[in-house]
Amino acid sequence: MNQPAPRVARRRIIICLAVLGGLVVFYAGILLGRQQADPQRPQKQSGSTAPASPEHRFRNVFSSSVIADPHVLDEQRKVVEALESACAHQRKNCATARNARAYLDAHK
Repeated sequence: MNQPAPRVARRRIIICLAVLGGLVVFYAGILLGRQQADPQRPQKQSGSTAPASPEHRFRNVFSSSVIADPHVLDEQRKVVEALESACAHQRKNCATARNARAYLDAHK
């Protein structure tokens, strides 16, 4: 059986109003969230990142001293440990792990 026209129209209007209300609440939440954000507080850095130099704000990746950068050395140490783990467990990349460890020890 077909429903009378006023009921169908009322249902469509209610659905449209619910969708519009949801959109208004969504965008209001975004706007209020931006207002509540504290721009004075800096983002917390992870423990593994260290600035390249106290006088520079950003790392100069084209610098010749990037090899001595603490962050770079920490990332290289993680790679060497992964290679040594693969060597110990899977007997793969053992020569690469030895060479990488020797390189890292020479640049400490």
